[in-house]
Amino acid sequence: MDFNLSPRSESVLKALIETYLVEGEPVGSRILSKRIPGSFSSATIRNVLADLEDEALLDQPHTSAGRVPTQKAYRYYVDHFVQPIRPDPVLGARLSEAIGGLDGEEGEAQWLRNASRILSEAMRGICIALPHHIRQSSLVRLEFVGLGPEQPPARIVTVWVGSGGEVEHQIMANPWGFPATTLVELGNFATAHFAGCSLPQMRDRLISDLAGQANDSQDHRRHLSVLAERMTGAGESPVVVAGLGELGRCPEFLDPARFRALIETFEQHERLAHLLNAFAEAARGQVQLLLGSENPFLQEMPLATALRTVTVRRNAQVTFALVGPLRLDYMKVAGSLAWWSDEIQRRGPASV
Repeated sequence: MDFNLSPRSESVLKALIETYLVEGEPVGSRILSKRIPGSFSSATIRNVLADLEDEALLDQPHTSAGRVPTQKAYRYYVDHFVQPIRPDPVLGARLSEAIGGLDGEEGEAQWLRNASRILSEAMRGICIALPHHIRQSSLVRLEFVGLGPEQPPARIVTVWVGSGGEVEHQIMANPWGFPATTLVELGNFATAHFAGCSLPQMRDRLISDLAGQANDSQDHRRHLSVLAERMTGAGESPVVVAGLGELGRCPEFLDPARFRALIETFEQHERLAHLLNAFAEAARGQVQLLLGSENPFLQEMPLATALRTVTVRRNAQVTFALVGPLRLDYMKVAGSLAWWSDEIQRRGPASV
């Protein structure tokens, strides 16, 4: 998205956004005339503001008030002006606390909770974390085991054994009424036909195979496809959420009804898991910034989301997302999340 703004329009837009990020109040021409290099007159700035409003880059909440940036303006600002900065020593020390414990014996779940809480407090926003295991793991063996005395079993345990020695368990319901014998056959079939595949690769191959000509194994493939769909973690995703109270103190969410809607949104862990899974790959190389409606899973909220995927123990990966209002210190958040992630990566998976 590019608006081919003139240098003068860019200067006004940049100064307005940076002023609004600090003050949180609509910005008028008089304030901007004191902050823009080149000493533009208030009249000149008012004309530029009107032009930027015509371009849908600014909004005027009230007739006599100043302007506020729109989502398009934030995107222009991020694309043209944001240069991530390293955290200062105080913030860096705080973020380092979110690495501490990764080498300990407290376990990944506890480390994720501690790291998410510290990141949330340090960056003054919501932190979401999602570990990825069998999504990256290559299959060695898959088993489906019935739970309970009922025949057919009411619940199923999936046991995924990966090439790195990892063993992942997941419990799911059995609404299809698969008997125990069928569950054993499906596990053996998956092991024989999909060894070496990741879970997404297995699902893609099943879809492709089912689209082909029918054969004697199609029933197995169809049943296995149903189970593999549930193995994405829907409804049981190990999502960690920390810091809802941080956003509750932001002016954007002081309205009780809006804050309740925020809480309800972040209680939908399946939705959050889809978000982090969708952008996990792109966030492996660098911090990804999603602004407002660019986030397909939080479109209705005026939020900015910064995502980064890091490698931790035994090559397991975790995607972290920092969520705050659109009025976000993008240079600080993007720079701090990148620095923190690089510090984890620098250790290397062998040492953690």
